[in-house]
Amino acid sequence: MVSCIALVLALATTGVTAWTAEPAQPVPPTQRAASTGERLVGAYYYPWYYKERWTNEPVCNTPALGWYTSDDRKVAAEHIRFAKQADIDFFLVSWLKADGREGKNLKDAVLPELASANFRFALLYETPLALDTPAGKPIDLAAKLTDGKAASGKPAEGNPAHSPTAGDRMVEHFDHLADTYLKHPQYLRFGGKAVVTVYLVRDMINAGAYLKSIRQRMSDRGIDLYLIADVIYWESPDKLDWAFLKEHFQAVTAYNMYYRPKFLDAVQKQFKSADSAARAQGMRLIPNVMPGYDDTPLRGTERVTINRRRGQFYRENWGVASAFVGPDQPFLLITTFNEWHEGTEVEPSTEYGDMYLKLTRELTAGIRGR
Repeated sequence: MVSCIALVLALATTGVTAWTAEPAQPVPPTQRAASTGERLVGAYYYPWYYKERWTNEPVCNTPALGWYTSDDRKVAAEHIRFAKQADIDFFLVSWLKADGREGKNLKDAVLPELASANFRFALLYETPLALDTPAGKPIDLAAKLTDGKAASGKPAEGNPAHSPTAGDRMVEHFDHLADTYLKHPQYLRFGGKAVVTVYLVRDMINAGAYLKSIRQRMSDRGIDLYLIADVIYWESPDKLDWAFLKEHFQAVTAYNMYYRPKFLDAVQKQFKSADSAARAQGMRLIPNVMPGYDDTPLRGTERVTINRRRGQFYRENWGVASAFVGPDQPFLLITTFNEWHEGTEVEPSTEYGDMYLKLTRELTAGIRGR
């Protein structure tokens, strides 16, 4: 666990500026962009760090805060102050399971600091990790669970043939999210609707009935959802099931386009096509931007990387993504604040200091009120 003294020393030795917490301001009853037209910049945030993970899963850069643990409220407080320095409006927080380390870290360490700092957040539902489905495989929500547990995650009882499905577990997960987070004063709302991004919707099958159930159960709790589908990748948007997307989601996004030759040109073309297809359905594309990409320490040197070029790639990627932000689509998402294992972090590091906080603040100013 990182001590307060260690945090101060890390900041002092890496060129990262320390500052005191800003005084809390009253929270408006509805999401700010709905009333002022301001563009909102969010960053994916991961509360999944602990000593063993840093040891067993190597990264290409080193956090300025050292090898921190996400159960430390001091770390969460520093992260929020970093985000405010960068003029980031909210964290899009990764959520896996209520009883896992990540869920406990969010509830016990991150959430109190979000409330204290008057900083907003939304949730990223990590579909394959939450449902224990294999990475890179279709996510069949109608498939029976094979872990011997009921949808709640508790040991199953009775006839195994009556075991719940992955979709049943997802429905119960959203019940937990509603009861724990979605009515929180700091929770991000757009047009009065609670914003939730669902990861890897493009891999889902047999999902419609469960998504319909989720929305109904949320409505019964007085919660209207603004659901964002992570569905844009390199497949032509014309091949997506837009009838399904329109029925269950309000917007589509791309978490990480990873790599193609002439990457930024390819991303611009894909975003343009996706934006046109989404608008034809009354939906919107929410673009993402990355500072770079390097997961070779974790996944091997044969992996293709995206060179940061000392911030120039970030500038160019921002120029592509920001073109899709406007009066009727106010969001831009940064991939990521602190996904160190894929080298997409803008959090201060020993290698770059607070360069990416300063760049983010500069680039964010360019889309405010445009």
